[in-house]
Amino acid sequence: MKKACYVLTVYCVLFSCKKEKDSQGENFNKNINKVAETIEDESDKLTFFNNPTHPITPKFQMLPTGSNKPKGWILQMMKTDLETGIVGALDELYPGIQKDNLYNTQRRGGVMDVPEMGDLVLKGEEWEQSIMWWNAETTGNWWDGFIRHAFLTENEGAIKQSKAIVDNLLASQDDDGYIGIYKPNLRYQHQGSNGELWSQTTAFRALLAYYEFTGDPKVLQAVEKAMGITMKMYGPLGKNPFDLKNEFGGVTHGLMLTDVCETLYRITGTKNYQEYATYLYQSFSTYPLNRAFNDMRYSFLMEKDSLFQGHGAHVYEHMRPLINAYYNTGYPELEQAFNNALYKLDKCVLPSGAAHGNEWIAKMEANPDKTGTEFCTMLELRNSYASFIQKTGDITYADRAEKLTYNAMLGSRNQDGTAIVYGKLDNCYVLDGKRHEDGYEADDSRFKYSPTHSEPAVCCVPNYARNFSYFLDEMWMKSQDGLVAVMYGPSELTATVNGSSVKILQQTNYPLAEDINFNITLEHPSKFTLSFRKPQWSSKLLLEVNNATIEEDGNYYHVTKNWETNDQLTVTFVYEIEQLEASNGEFYFQRGPLVYAYSIPAKEKVIKTYPDTKFKDYYCFPEEKRYKDLFLTNASNFQFVSENENSASWYDHKTYLLGTMENENKQQPIKLVPMGETVLRKITFPKR
Repeated sequence: MKKACYVLTVYCVLFSCKKEKDSQGENFNKNINKVAETIEDESDKLTFFNNPTHPITPKFQMLPTGSNKPKGWILQMMKTDLETGIVGALDELYPGIQKDNLYNTQRRGGVMDVPEMGDLVLKGEEWEQSIMWWNAETTGNWWDGFIRHAFLTENEGAIKQSKAIVDNLLASQDDDGYIGIYKPNLRYQHQGSNGELWSQTTAFRALLAYYEFTGDPKVLQAVEKAMGITMKMYGPLGKNPFDLKNEFGGVTHGLMLTDVCETLYRITGTKNYQEYATYLYQSFSTYPLNRAFNDMRYSFLMEKDSLFQGHGAHVYEHMRPLINAYYNTGYPELEQAFNNALYKLDKCVLPSGAAHGNEWIAKMEANPDKTGTEFCTMLELRNSYASFIQKTGDITYADRAEKLTYNAMLGSRNQDGTAIVYGKLDNCYVLDGKRHEDGYEADDSRFKYSPTHSEPAVCCVPNYARNFSYFLDEMWMKSQDGLVAVMYGPSELTATVNGSSVKILQQTNYPLAEDINFNITLEHPSKFTLSFRKPQWSSKLLLEVNNATIEEDGNYYHVTKNWETNDQLTVTFVYEIEQLEASNGEFYFQRGPLVYAYSIPAKEKVIKTYPDTKFKDYYCFPEEKRYKDLFLTNASNFQFVSENENSASWYDHKTYLLGTMENENKQQPIKLVPMGETVLRKITFPKR
């Protein structure tokens, strides 16, 4: 007890200059500490893991990182984000990245090793000991996104900086292989909350991305050596990493080391990595540590009709280890668990395509007026959708991934890429640093635009850097007989089919345009199949291609031919404007993957500046109240208008829906724009 009191005293003194006001907000504080009073071993519910396995072959294979490079408006946006926006500037704006070399010279031996962390305000709560690993999440995820941006946009300065990041990580590796954030007195010996596996996950994902861009063998060797010591110490013959007294997010984030396992298996073909991934999910399911972070445990998933209640980012990222364990084993118990997870997920999905969880899901069903989402939550769900379609081939998940990416995720970014919101509602009428629910409001710094969001946590901005840099990898996958266009957007793929190098350029402004021209370049002529997903929102695909055999199976169009350089193929989608009912009883418009919104004119109020930069934190207030009195009627009759769909910018396309709504008891013209370009907005409308 004396030791615990001493640690807490040091911790409070360390951060005493930042104790004037809590920075997390009431919603966060009331949900984070749900540690079980008695932590029981539930191995008896998991005996099926002793049964013989019958692995399932995934429908598709992921291609190497960097195979698909951005073009068009995606390239323009990524270059802006890297060169003048938050992706390239975060390490300068948030001191925890440059000044806290926690993987090398500033490893953690206790809370006294944690440096100042920007605007974060601490109060000595038990969960705050997890602050030891927070900068590893920030830094590792930013490294991952930054490295990918550097190579995907071919920015030589950023590529050089990426090499320095990787060299520092490699130099930190101990003789036994350890790469991580803890000193010897703590590593692999944790009794409670820690970020051992999570800090390795974020760093290893970055290292493996760099390896696939450069082919540098020493990087892969370093990751494999580091995984070797972790799999030994935290494996079946070592300590169960989830057998602890408590945890506050980092431990269960550590389940995502399975991402690293999947990537290493794809690169090396070594089955031990997938076996370890399955072991991690089994171990995670054994101990109910903290109900706020483990909705995806097997026993909880067997409660099919219960609602998700935990931390949104954890819930949606943990769906990947679950489906991976199912495909690794073929266990019907895990199939049922995954199906139950999907059933629960459906209750969380908003009109924007996001699933709610601005931190906590809290047993709430999705409502565009009441349940917001955060960027971390959206990114993890989108990447999980990609994992689902890679394994199942089910186009539903690709439809969901596109809808989420092109609406909710883009709708979190400001137009010049200098800030994002941390949390946002689908129907977002004000961003004023407060949470608004049912006439009740409470301080919550997540509701504003910021390049860091350092008051609650610098997590969403690093994950923003991982948005398109991952989405591009998810667009194309490999099938048994060729390549599959799983998702669409302006880009250029380089892959190998039948031993021949193939380049496929998507010339398009999708999703703003309905046409995509595919230009094929080959090392030498080759016969193979290109498959194209038919989205559920397109009644059919119109294909123009010469001398090919085309087969349709309801989900994909399969085009087989002897391909030659300069072959062309054009895909045209057939869209209708859909009027869909939302969970609040109101209605919204969708055409293709795009959801349309009434954009509310907004004025900004700057609340913080960053010295010697253009970056700022700011609120947004509505300049008019018209949105409060808009009603759909039988006379609304919205039509699609496109004035400049070929613009190279996401924000200059002038694509919209034009119709009328009742306002002040008379029909008035109303323009609805793609949700992904809005700041304040209303997307659902009542009917009269």
